[in-house]
Amino acid sequence: MLIIRSIDFSDFWIKILFSSLLLISIHASSEIKSDEIVTFFPTIGYPNAHKTEWTLQIHGWIYEPEWSGDLREFTHFLGLNNGDTFAEDKLFQERKRAFFVDNQRGKKISIQLGNKLYPLDPSTENGHFYGILHLSTHEVMQLRANQTEKNRLSFTAITRPKDTRIFKGEVQLLEEQGISVISDIDDTVKISNVRDKKALLANTFTHPFQAVEGMATLYQAWSQQGAEFHYVSASPWQLYPALADFLAQSHFPLGSFHLRSFRWKDGDFFNLFKSSQPHKLESIQSLIQTGPHRRFILVGDSGEQDPEIYANIARNHPQAIVKILIREASSESESRYQTAFKDLPTSLWQVFKNTVKVEPDLAKLIRISEP
Repeated sequence: MLIIRSIDFSDFWIKILFSSLLLISIHASSEIKSDEIVTFFPTIGYPNAHKTEWTLQIHGWIYEPEWSGDLREFTHFLGLNNGDTFAEDKLFQERKRAFFVDNQRGKKISIQLGNKLYPLDPSTENGHFYGILHLSTHEVMQLRANQTEKNRLSFTAITRPKDTRIFKGEVQLLEEQGISVISDIDDTVKISNVRDKKALLANTFTHPFQAVEGMATLYQAWSQQGAEFHYVSASPWQLYPALADFLAQSHFPLGSFHLRSFRWKDGDFFNLFKSSQPHKLESIQSLIQTGPHRRFILVGDSGEQDPEIYANIARNHPQAIVKILIREASSESESRYQTAFKDLPTSLWQVFKNTVKVEPDLAKLIRISEP
C-alpha cells in the first residue's frame, strides 16, 4: 500500500504526478464491466441563496443490455404484434428490449468533472444511481469557461483502464432568475393519443415518434430568448434514449428529463397506465423549489390531467407560475377548463389547437399573463 504522509504540492510537476497516480488508481477500481452500459440522464444544477455554492444533481442508470427473459410475454401482454413493416419491427425490438435489461444493483460509479473525481451513491435495484455535488461558485465559473455551452457542464464516468468507451452526462445550470418552461411530452410535443390505449401502445412501441406541428419552432423561439426547458412526463425511464433522440432530431431545445420509474420484472406493468398526477406534481414542485426566484411556464395538453395538475400548482405557487398553456389534443367542453382554472386569472391560462395562436415573444407572453 502506498501511503503518502506529506507532500509539498507547490511544485507543479508533483501535482501532475499525484493526480495521474490517483486517476490510474480510480480507473483500476472502476466497477463498470465491459458488458455493462451506463446512461446518464440530463439533470439540473442551481445556486444557493447566497450565490456562494452550486448544487449539481447527477442521475444515471447501469445495466447489461441483454436479458434472457421471454420478450414474447411482454408482446402478448401489450396486445401488440410486431410492426407491420421491417422498420416498425426494428423499432419494436429496440424499444421493448429496454424493459428487459439486467439492471445492476450496488454498483459504485465515479465521475470526472473537470479535473476532479466524484464518487456517487451505489446503484439501486433498478440500476439507477444518484449523486449530489456541491461546488463553489468559483469552481463552477472555471468549469463553465471550458464548456462549449455556458449553461451546461459535461462529465464522464470513470471506466477501467482498457475500456475506451465514453459515458458522458450533462448538468443544465439554472441561474437564480430566469424563465423555465416545464413541458409534458405525450400529446404536447409528441403525438401519442393517450386516451386510446391501443393507439398509445402503437405510438410508443411500433411507430416512429411524430412531433406535434409547430411546437419545436415555438420552443426554439423561447430558447433563443433565454428560456430553459424541463421535460416532465409519466413515460418510463426505459424510453429516455428514444425520447432524447426524437427531441434532438425534431429540433426541440435541450433540457432536463423527469420521467417515471417502472420495472416489468417487478410485475408492476399496470403502473405504466397509472395516473400521472402524483409524479408530475412531485417533479414540478421540486423544480420550483430549486429555483424559488425563477418564473415558470407550464405547457401540457388536454389528453389527461394537465389542466387540473397545472391549476393546482399555480394556486400553490402563484408567484412562480406566469403562464399555463394547454394544447387541445382532444375535444373538451369549455366547462372543463372553467372548472379546472376556477379562481385563477383568465389571463394566466390559454388553450390552443395551433401554435400560431401562442405568443412566441416571452416578454409579451408573460405580460399578457399579468392581471
